Amino acid sequence: MKEKKNLFDRMVTIILLLVCIALATGIYLRSGKEKELPQFGSEQQEQTVVNVSAVAVRTDTFTNITKTNGEITSDDADVGIYPDTAGKVAGILVSKGDTVARGDVIAYIDPSKPGSQYQLSPVLSTADGIVSSVSATTGQTVGTTDALATISGEKTLVVLTRVSERNLGTMSIGLPGTISVAAYPGRKYPVEISYIAPSVDKTSRTVEVELSFTGNTDGLMEGMYASAEVTTERLEDVLVIPSGAISTYAGESVVYVVRDGVSCRQAVTVEESNGTYAVISSGLGEGDMVITAGNAGDGTAVNIV
Repeated sequence: MKEKKNLFDRMVTIILLLVCIALATGIYLRSGKEKELPQFGSEQQEQTVVNVSAVAVRTDTFTNITKTNGEITSDDADVGIYPDTAGKVAGILVSKGDTVARGDVIAYIDPSKPGSQYQLSPVLSTADGIVSSVSATTGQTVGTTDALATISGEKTLVVLTRVSERNLGTMSIGLPGTISVAAYPGRKYPVEISYIAPSVDKTSRTVEVELSFTGNTDGLMEGMYASAEVTTERLEDVLVIPSGAISTYAGESVVYVVRDGVSCRQAVTVEESNGTYAVISSGLGEGDMVITAGNAGDGTAVNIV
């Protein structure tokens, strides 16, 4: 019985050893496979292609625009009509809303004094326009400084705005632009610079600029708030790319160009920029595909989407 028990114990021990060996082998093999995975992943990573957005370099017209705000007003003031002599108003010949011409008689003044009689003195309009108000009545005594009526001439609308001192160097008489008002969204009215004040406001550090309309002013009224855009620079037939495509590398301006499916860093010379587009004077040619979005460096395999 003792020998049978010893034999049984040996067999159990052997079986346990075999189980332990099998488990150890499985763990070893699994560990070896897991160690091989990172190497496989690294090879895949080296072959990864990055998706990017790109645009073709094109020849176009480049404009630089200065934006400002102002108010629509009139460069013609109302004209007061005054008598040449003092006396009583003998008669008013016009009413509010009447149209008059320069030289028309609008009233008569009786300059007579007690005990004497004089010929009536006519009061003449000194402007063409519409009578906007009548401030005298028949029988009223007036002097030469009392306006009998006010004439509103045909008004010429303009836009008065103020431009920052730092932008003064880009302004000159005759530069074109457009204005827009809230009442007519999407509508643009053409204007041009017609006046630049000779001095800078010491408090606001701005310069008064007047914009005259060069087209129709339908619907515009005095007092309206206007947003203005003045074209301060215009370059024809130049190479243009989005400004966002330009970055800096080693102190110079560069872009990334797609060549044969690979992103290549390219130094460029930026001639002008308006914040949205830039003019390139060297480093690129028309048709080159410049990357505008995507995490691609020099030598990265890319796919344009």
